[in-house]
Amino acid sequence: MPVFQPFDDKLFIEYDIITQVQILHQFSGFFQPQSCYTYLMKIKPEQLSKHLNEELSSIYLAFGPEILLVEQSLSSIKSASIERGFTDRVRFDIDGNFNWDKIFSEISSTSLFAPQRVIECHLSTGKIGVKGSKALCEITENLPNDILLIISAGKLDMAQQKSKWFKLLEKKGVIIQHWEVQSDHLVGWILNHMEQLGLVANKEIANAIAYCTEGNLLASMQEIQKLQITYPDGKINAADYLKQIDQQSHYSIFGLIDAALKGDAIKVSKVFNSLLEEATPMIMVISSLYREIKTLSIMAVELQQNQSIESILNKHRVWQKRKPLVTQALKTHPYQSLQKLTLLLGRIDRSLKGRDNLNVSDELRTVLITLAGKNQWTQ
Repeated sequence: MPVFQPFDDKLFIEYDIITQVQILHQFSGFFQPQSCYTYLMKIKPEQLSKHLNEELSSIYLAFGPEILLVEQSLSSIKSASIERGFTDRVRFDIDGNFNWDKIFSEISSTSLFAPQRVIECHLSTGKIGVKGSKALCEITENLPNDILLIISAGKLDMAQQKSKWFKLLEKKGVIIQHWEVQSDHLVGWILNHMEQLGLVANKEIANAIAYCTEGNLLASMQEIQKLQITYPDGKINAADYLKQIDQQSHYSIFGLIDAALKGDAIKVSKVFNSLLEEATPMIMVISSLYREIKTLSIMAVELQQNQSIESILNKHRVWQKRKPLVTQALKTHPYQSLQKLTLLLGRIDRSLKGRDNLNVSDELRTVLITLAGKNQWTQ
């Protein structure tokens, strides 16, 4: 039994809690490495870069509803793995009917050219079944040192995050969960990525991109990349860009909704007919209208609570050029009217999916004309 020696207090406080526990157990003669605590690793996406600079785990799981954000994390992990000699990579797309023997076969095989390999698995669904769960747990428990396992997935619900395979991945590897970027954070997200690509951040431009891409991060990123190519010095001509955006939107879904908010029923019919001729998917019109009317409904409630129109518009980050349009719509439509439009949109959506019997294009035209302030229902 080792003789216990007193600690120097000044030295002792330099150790973290885990180190202190290890030292105490070691002096007591029964310390076993890694046995006195459980290793769990779940990091935020913004912490990934720092983590990869310090170490490379043997297992990673990146998941979330935003594909672009998950792909960005995967790209960072793969770049770090290449720097550490993992030059060979194989990918498996996994669904409920996947043959897991393919992965076991890949693990057991040896590579003559790249001794360190990456096995990348994309889960098309978090429901991998009993067989899949058992296989993934076995792979995780017995992963060779020369293999890096990278797993990606879309949104995983709480039941899936409490599953045996998820908990084991969390214990053995690193989990990076991505959340959906909410509308009130989208402009900030765009501004950050503008700066990362060397562009001078401009809030009005960011608002315009957020509006035109309707919260689609991939489309937003593509628009930012276009700006990077157009303005290599990073200095965007805001007036020219906003004018271009305005011109592009005239005969688009954005132009259609703006015409309705403005109360221009003639232009609404003209743009809607143009979209029908171009075979624009009606689901895109329905979803865009739903988001707009839902936001207007929330604003209408806030107006009833005696909040000022300017504070409401700022709170919802309404693009400066659209403020007069939204203000006009709120003056025209009380909350009850907007709710009726929402209910009708729900029936139109069900009809498009074959679960109701409305004429989709005719009823959509009715919603748009009503939103324009014409032929309103009697309240």
